[in-house]
Amino acid sequence: MGISLSGLNSGMGDVYSGLLSSGGSSSSGGFDGSSLLSDYASIKNGSYGKMMKAYYAKQKAIDEEESSASEAKKSQKTKDAASASAARKFYETASKMSNLDYSEGNIDKLYDEVSAFIKDYNSFITTASKSKNSSVQAQADALNDYTYQNYKLFAKIGITMNSDRTLSIDEDTFKKVNEKTGATNVPTMKTLFQGNNSFASRAADRASKIYRTAGDGEAVTSSKAKYAGTTGSVSATDSISKKEASKTVKDDSAANLANALYKSVNNLGNMEINNTNKNKVYDAVSSMIKDYNALIKKGSESDNSNVKNQTGYLKDLINGNKNAFAKMGITVNSDKSLSIDETKFKESDMSNVKNMFTGAYSFAEKMTDRVNKIYRYATQGESLNAKSYTNQGNYGAVDTGTILDAIT
Repeated sequence: MGISLSGLNSGMGDVYSGLLSSGGSSSSGGFDGSSLLSDYASIKNGSYGKMMKAYYAKQKAIDEEESSASEAKKSQKTKDAASASAARKFYETASKMSNLDYSEGNIDKLYDEVSAFIKDYNSFITTASKSKNSSVQAQADALNDYTYQNYKLFAKIGITMNSDRTLSIDEDTFKKVNEKTGATNVPTMKTLFQGNNSFASRAADRASKIYRTAGDGEAVTSSKAKYAGTTGSVSATDSISKKEASKTVKDDSAANLANALYKSVNNLGNMEINNTNKNKVYDAVSSMIKDYNALIKKGSESDNSNVKNQTGYLKDLINGNKNAFAKMGITVNSDKSLSIDETKFKESDMSNVKNMFTGAYSFAEKMTDRVNKIYRYATQGESLNAKSYTNQGNYGAVDTGTILDAIT
C-alpha cells in the first residue's frame, strides 16, 4: 500500500507542529523546537554549510599562519656550520687588509692579497646566501647591498660584481698605471681596504654577525670559536680538537706584556712630540720598543694558538712599516724585533714620530688594536682600556678591541 505525496507533506507538517507545540523549555527537560527547526532550515537553505566553510577556512588560515611563524622562528635558530666556517675564514682575511703595505712598489703583493680577499668573499657570500638560517640569509643580503653601493670604486681597480653575487678581478686593470700622470689605483685600494670605516672593515663586521648567528652565539673573536681555519662544512656538534683546545689556554705573562706595550704606545700618543723635546721622545720610543720586543718573544712561544697568531699579525704590521721606522733610526730585524740607534733617532725629524703615533688611522691606532686582541685572547675575553684616536688626533674612549664582540 503506497503513501501519497500529499499525505507525506501533511505528515511532515504534523511533525513540525508537534515539535513546536510540545517543545518545553530547557529547564523542564523538553526540546527547544524552534531552535531545532531554525537549524533545520539553515541546513536546508545552505546557509549553515556556508558558515561552516567560512569557519574552517579561517581556522586553516590561522593554523597556516601559526605554522609559518613557527617555521620562521625555527629557521632563525638553525645552526649552519658551513656558513660559520666561511664567515670565520673571511673575517680573518678581511681583518688583515688594513695592515697591508699600500705602497705603489708593493702592487704585486697587493694583487695577491686582494685576490685572496675576493676568493674568501665569494665562498662566504655563496654559502651564506644558500643558508637555511633566515637570519644568515638576511645578513648575506645586507652585505651584497653594501658591496653594490661600492661597485664604482671596485670597477676602478678592476673588480666586477657578477650576477651570482660573487666578485671577479682583472689583473691588468688592478695594476694599471696612468701613462701621463703615473698615477696608480693604490688610493682607491686604501679607500676600500684600509681603515676602520673601509669596505673591508665593515665586511668583517658583517662576517662577525653571520658567525654569531650561524653558530652557537659565540663571537668570531671568542676563544671558544669552533670554526677557525676550516674551509668546508663541519658538524656543529663536533668535539673540540686538541688544536682548538689550545686556544682556551690562558697566558697571564703575555697578557701582562700586552698591557705594558699598550701603555707605552698610549703614552706616546698623549705626549708632546716635536724637535725641542727629542730626549723625552727618545726615552718613550725606547720604552715602547723594549715592551714590543718582550711581547712578541713571549707571544710567539705562547701555548694559546690565538695569542701566537695575533702576535704574528702584530709582527707583520711592524714589518709593513719598516720604511717609516727607518726614517727615525729604528730597524726592523729579521725576527721582526725592533732596535733603535739613538744618534740617528735624534737627528731625524720628530714629525715622522708624531705622524706614526698620533692622529686618526695612525700606525699607533692599528698597533693598540692588535695588542688589545692579544690581551683579550690571553685573558679569555677581558679587554684593555683601549682608546682610539679622534679626528683631532686625541684619544676617544672607544674600546677598539671589543667592537666586533658587541655586535648582535
